[in-house]
Amino acid sequence: MKSISLTLFNLLLLSSILSAQSPAPSDTSKYYEFHINYWINAHHFLWLEAFMNVEKDSTLVTHGLQKKDLKIWIETLNYYKKNLVQEDLRSSDYMSNFKEWIITQDESLDDNIPETFQSHVTMLQSVHPVYQKYFWPEHQSVCQSVIADNISLLRKVESDYVDQITTLTRQFWEFTKIRVDLTYVAKASKWNLRNRPYTSLFPTHVVMNAVGENKVQGNWIELLFHESAHHLILPGSYFVGGTINDYAESKNIKPPRQLWHAYLFYFTGQIAKNLLNAEGIDYPVTYMERNRVFSKYFPLLEKHLTPYMNREATLAEATSIFIREYNNGQQK
Repeated sequence: MKSISLTLFNLLLLSSILSAQSPAPSDTSKYYEFHINYWINAHHFLWLEAFMNVEKDSTLVTHGLQKKDLKIWIETLNYYKKNLVQEDLRSSDYMSNFKEWIITQDESLDDNIPETFQSHVTMLQSVHPVYQKYFWPEHQSVCQSVIADNISLLRKVESDYVDQITTLTRQFWEFTKIRVDLTYVAKASKWNLRNRPYTSLFPTHVVMNAVGENKVQGNWIELLFHESAHHLILPGSYFVGGTINDYAESKNIKPPRQLWHAYLFYFTGQIAKNLLNAEGIDYPVTYMERNRVFSKYFPLLEKHLTPYMNREATLAEATSIFIREYNNGQQK
């Protein structure tokens, strides 16, 4: 009888996982396909909990775990602290490869496990009943709520956004729907503790956070647009990055740090703000402005990129004036 009960439990768990991973029609739009993956949620939550324990002497856990569950949880956290906490979720080769592998595991983690991930997967297999019992119901629910809160509005504005951002960047949008994985928590690192989404390229894959500034209506859509447009602007190539580098090289100067990224924030923020306001959403300030992202650049971005966005100047003209004025200001 015990064996039958355990099998039933495993079937119910598997059913819950599968239903969360397979996107329903309600979870897709013209340009995006949304997923709520059990394993990637567990992995991100464990990593951030370990990070907070080590770096901030803090915790994300508010639940009281039973003794046997707490033992498993601590063992898994110790593994993450020892082996993974220094591996940034966004930029580490190991974490990127693991993320790309684990999102393909729709049924179990038992088959065809790469040798590199064996010990890591063993820990996830051990902890998953604990994560499923104490954390997954809330995490899944919050992720589902974020999609439900934004999908209708997204469908109304996404085509206009893609038309405008591709015009400004002179690049084609992805030819297939961009995969977006929702996680309860998305990214933190030593250089950026904000719970903010992140992107991998070739193909574009976005990990969006469900908690954060999402109470600001429109914020989640602006950040989704920003992350999913990363494939249109690269640091040293394509139209925008190439224009910045071309001017800097012709003058034998270094361009301002991550100016290409500041352009992406500004383009996306302004387009999103206009589209959201047109839909009746009160969205007077972009993410970039609210959080003072590239705040030293913002006055010059507003001054010189606005004419480009209004088709009153070329990007080369806007960029050359921006860099000259910025460098002159730095020298004073």
